[in-house]
Amino acid sequence: MHPTAAMKRVRPAVFALALAACATAPARYEPGTPTAEQTAKLKAAEAAYRAGAADYPAQRDAIARDPVAAAWLARMFVRDVFTAREGRPLGEDDELLRAAAGIEDPVVARAIAELRALGAAAVPVLVGDLLHHEQPQPRELGIELLGEIGEPARPALLALLRGAPEKQRRAAARALGRLGVDDEVFAALTAMAREPDFTVRADALRSLRTAGAPAQAFLSERLRVDDDPYVRRVAAETLVAFPTTAVANALVDHLERCERDGDRASARAAQRALCTMAGVRAARPAEQWRQWAAGVDARAAAKPAAKAADAPR
Repeated sequence: MHPTAAMKRVRPAVFALALAACATAPARYEPGTPTAEQTAKLKAAEAAYRAGAADYPAQRDAIARDPVAAAWLARMFVRDVFTAREGRPLGEDDELLRAAAGIEDPVVARAIAELRALGAAAVPVLVGDLLHHEQPQPRELGIELLGEIGEPARPALLALLRGAPEKQRRAAARALGRLGVDDEVFAALTAMAREPDFTVRADALRSLRTAGAPAQAFLSERLRVDDDPYVRRVAAETLVAFPTTAVANALVDHLERCERDGDRASARAAQRALCTMAGVRAARPAEQWRQWAAGVDARAAAKPAAKAADAPR
């Protein structure tokens, strides 16, 4: 589908709502008002982008070197994502089929690709308009889009971890988890995971999914010692990313503790984590899980050998 045709399917009312969503971000972030010259360049770039013009990338790259104009171009792409996701007309079968199949809307895919191309130039908008927003939906979108930007977003996210309000620190932690956790981020997240607020601790633990062996050990410790059942449930869910015998046994220990304490919600979460790790649907008694856990490492070691044996020669 031609991009211009796709854009025509978005409802104008939701376009206005998307603009309002950006406009209600806290006043501490304001990229500045474009001059007449900047506005002319932005309008020309938007027209070229919508038309798929060959000279659009050069226009975008020139705008990216101007912080004020780049911010407003980034806002246009954020608006496109909001509009396409929230403003789909009812009764359009291809939209429903695309959603059911997990295929991204082409308008959204193009807008996200453009934000990636802007890179660091888009980060102030994604942080100022989205992560600092008081409503959760824009913050969630900010987490997603900053994850798409990748490494250029890291300095701004680390700065948020050090001094922002709790909602923004939680969002920054989750965005950093999408970028990959190096030593500096690991130290910051593990410090957050010991803070008094249980929601801060939980989001810090969620972000350790990609942090390797040190995260496995830390998550297993928090599963044992954190005093909040919700945080322990998050630790259990996150440990699924580390399918080892040690983790499986830690989850069985947790399941047994939950059953002893009568914590049914946490017991169900532990069962879900074990089922996910095992690739099964049905819950099992703890003693059966214990038997299964004993062989996790051996089964994991056997898989590469089996794949090698099956490879064509």
